[in-house]
Amino acid sequence: MGATRASIMRIFIMVGASIGFLGTVIGSFFGLLLAANAENIRAWVSDVIGVRLFPPEVFFLSTLPSKVDLGEITIILAMALGLSFIATIYPAWRAAQYEPIEALRYE
Repeated sequence: MGATRASIMRIFIMVGASIGFLGTVIGSFFGLLLAANAENIRAWVSDVIGVRLFPPEVFFLSTLPSKVDLGEITIILAMALGLSFIATIYPAWRAAQYEPIEALRYE
């Protein structure tokens, strides 16, 4: 009510980008945490379920390898942020096309 189409679009884009940013930050945090503790998690799961995961005589692994490459992390984060921003544009544009009273009308 009184907001311009541009301001409605800006609000939707800001909210969508904020959700994408927060999801990317939380996901990367937990992903890096998982990568740093991959062997400990494998050993814990093996103990809990009572089955050796990745037995060395079959997989030729003494430990579960995990390598964090800063360049790959940067590319992945940039792509996640970029795609989450791009994904907000169409819904924001569609929301800006409606008149507020039409969107609130109950049928």
